[in-house]
Amino acid sequence: MRSQVFSHDGTCVFEGVWTAITAAKSFNTNLLNIPKDATHWVRYTTGATAALVIGETVHGNTSAATAVLVAQAVEVGTAGSSDTGIVFLRALTGTWVAETLHADGSGGTVAIAQAPIALINCSPHPKTLVVAAEVADINVTISGLTATTTAGTNHGITITNGQSEAYRGINNIRYFQAINAVASNGALMKYRLYY
Repeated sequence: MRSQVFSHDGTCVFEGVWTAITAAKSFNTNLLNIPKDATHWVRYTTGATAALVIGETVHGNTSAATAVLVAQAVEVGTAGSSDTGIVFLRALTGTWVAETLHADGSGGTVAIAQAPIALINCSPHPKTLVVAAEVADINVTISGLTATTTAGTNHGITITNGQSEAYRGINNIRYFQAINAVASNGALMKYRLYY
């Protein structure tokens, strides 16, 4: 029997970036509880034309590979309108490449920069979150309190540009909120979720 050794903080499963954090923002529920039917995931950009519909078959415009859409975690924007995020898939066929994913039913499209990644066998809930601020400062809360700008009610701890911070425990991650410290300062927040 082969033993598996891992950090008590978990194994990194998802990484991403939030932009335009002009309102307090939290993690999508599909990242806090990985959909049980999903076998693969992939980051996407430039969602367009229409929102994808859960349960529909999607195909690669270049490879003609297919999969069934299990869930979607929109991270920036609104589904079907220049959004970015993560799609969860199952029943993959063919050889995927960096390409546009197209859904025949809804007509929605998203661009993926690589082939879908197999989900590892892990807890469906994250154990640890690591965030880093880039370009400008962000304010962060983890108690359920709404994060606000410094000029507003100034709720949250400021993570300055170039600084990173780790949060442990599903409830701290579930209640995590971030906002740009100064309205429309262009802050980016990069993250890693460990399960």
